[in-house]
Amino acid sequence: MSLLTEQTAALIRPDGVVKVEGQDRIAYLHSLLSQDLDSPGPGTVTEFLYLDAKGDPLSMGTAVLHAEAVYLVVPAEVAADTAERLDRFRFMMQVEVTDLTGTWVIASLRGPGTVEAPGARSQPMTAAPHGPGLVLRDRDGGVDLLGPAGWVQERVEELDLPTADPADWERWRITAGRPAWGSEVTAGRRTQELGMLPTHVHLRKGCYPGQESIAKIHNLGRPRRALAVVRSDGTLQVGDTLGEGRRPGEVTSAAALPDGGTVALALLPLVDGALPQTVVPTGSAVAGDVQEQRVQVLARVGDGLVQPGL
Repeated sequence: MSLLTEQTAALIRPDGVVKVEGQDRIAYLHSLLSQDLDSPGPGTVTEFLYLDAKGDPLSMGTAVLHAEAVYLVVPAEVAADTAERLDRFRFMMQVEVTDLTGTWVIASLRGPGTVEAPGARSQPMTAAPHGPGLVLRDRDGGVDLLGPAGWVQERVEELDLPTADPADWERWRITAGRPAWGSEVTAGRRTQELGMLPTHVHLRKGCYPGQESIAKIHNLGRPRRALAVVRSDGTLQVGDTLGEGRRPGEVTSAAALPDGGTVALALLPLVDGALPQTVVPTGSAVAGDVQEQRVQVLARVGDGLVQPGL
């Protein structure tokens, strides 16, 4: 049975944690990040992008609003740079930035339905204090434990759940349609085509770096391709092409399924604004009858989610 997708399990993730405190922390982060941090109060969890002026990503992650601080859970490889940038641009604002990576960690509990854990609220995208840490409710019903490394490890051991590994997490992430740093979220790819507007961007907040790029595409045009969850009975690998034409689709993440086949995320061309139901693998790596290797398009990432700010 597949952990995280078919059986509830736990994984301590290698993400970085940046703490932002001080009386100007909300106004400061609100001016830099793509999400509205001014309206929600403590106990709110939201996802964000940190962009440069051209709209390319500098960082991404989850912001956890606490009564005394904001905790940013970001990819480990950009945690130090994120903390340094936030500290560099605070100028005269009363803000203190601390990189807690390694000292604080996050553990994720995921399963086929809503996960129950002590301290977790029922409402999605909320956080509750629990001892020295925080218990977060994910938008899909999962639970995250955020706090000092020793505390997180003790809570995970008390729950007595199976321990997942990074391959299990990658399979869950792809199946759930969650774009990742360095796989989907890279320079040159826009938020709209990755399906991240509903989850990571508020369209009516004040100015922030990269807002012009997002607004221009949203108001004046439409993406020519979209990120989708796809499944194949065969093997798919990152970089494989899907479909034909001048701009075929591209597999950005892939994970083997326990019962055979592959689940993947792929950027696919849109036809009249819609995705096809199936696509054909192309390229030299494909052998045999390609019609027997058709890849099923399961879902468009972000489809059906409510867009903040509209």
